[in-house]
Amino acid sequence: MMHSENQLTRILTIALILGGVLFIFSAEISHLKSEQDLTSDETIYIQGDGEISTQDNEPVEEYEEIVPTEIDIPQTEEDINNNSNWADTSTDNTNLKQILDFEHITSLITNMNKNEREKVLSDQELFKQVIENEANNRSALMAAANNELNRHPNVKFMMQRNSENMLLEFYLNLLIKRKLPEEFPSNEQIIAFYEANKETQFTFPLRVRIWQIFLSKPKDVTEEEILEIQKNAEEIISKIKSGINDFTNLAVSKSQHEQSRNRGGYMGVMEVDGLLPEIKEYVLKSKIGEISDPIETDSGLHILKRGLILAEETLPFEQVEDQIRQLLIKQTGTQIKNAIFEQAREDYPQQISENTIEEWWLKLKEESEP
Repeated sequence: MMHSENQLTRILTIALILGGVLFIFSAEISHLKSEQDLTSDETIYIQGDGEISTQDNEPVEEYEEIVPTEIDIPQTEEDINNNSNWADTSTDNTNLKQILDFEHITSLITNMNKNEREKVLSDQELFKQVIENEANNRSALMAAANNELNRHPNVKFMMQRNSENMLLEFYLNLLIKRKLPEEFPSNEQIIAFYEANKETQFTFPLRVRIWQIFLSKPKDVTEEEILEIQKNAEEIISKIKSGINDFTNLAVSKSQHEQSRNRGGYMGVMEVDGLLPEIKEYVLKSKIGEISDPIETDSGLHILKRGLILAEETLPFEQVEDQIRQLLIKQTGTQIKNAIFEQAREDYPQQISENTIEEWWLKLKEESEP
């Protein structure tokens, strides 16, 4: 019995994964893009215990819908007993074609993006792989349909939702493409954005690479505990300077700053003016690779190693031109998309009051509680 349930779950999962893949594939075809950080590709850990900077870079969370690849289907013993051939992959109970035809493959290739299509058609081995993958997908879908998983209400809902999401994606991209001027953004617009944001987005102040080993202080630390922490710090420094152990290994094993510890103590590239006064003083006076004495702050003791100091610089226009172009297209596309949603809500209103939302929420919350 348990074996049958596991097989059914696996087949169900395959069916839903394929649906999710089709949706993601279509979205990527329509909306291929590359987002790059305009400021720095370094990870900078400056929050929580062990922080050495006065800056507060708090990430903004955005809602992103996740298409689930598993759903709960209550299965009783009677259900399985009444369908003893549920794992049979014969074609009697399906309308799907057993063999892929040229029409299907033509549609598949046609709906690839230009670069992908040219790549596939220029390489016969790659084309063969595409056909084999499509054949695998079709066989698995036929097996799922033969087991009537496509008739289950939850599966039917997710299949419909994936289709609706693809339709919406194509619709939005079509309108955005129509409304964006063909030559947008112009060179003048790109230059204007660069000049307006040069100081805030494309100019970097004095920065430094820093490693640390952090030993935290308890909230209500006693004098004896402080002395013990200082003793531990001195022992760590002694091991580094005598060559018994290196900074990276000791950071991994001794540091109590979780994020940097996992990177051998590396804190990232940090703005010098944003550092705590005690840390900034050490940075400006020390040499590359020099290990600091224990530096005490409100949160604990810091053993620091200074890396390269990066001079203040402004990125030249040529270096960021393409990034600005993509940013302007993205920003304008978002504005157009918001306008599309606003107009659609006017033309096809969804009358959902605050009371209705609260009612739905309370009801679903109550039903989900054990």
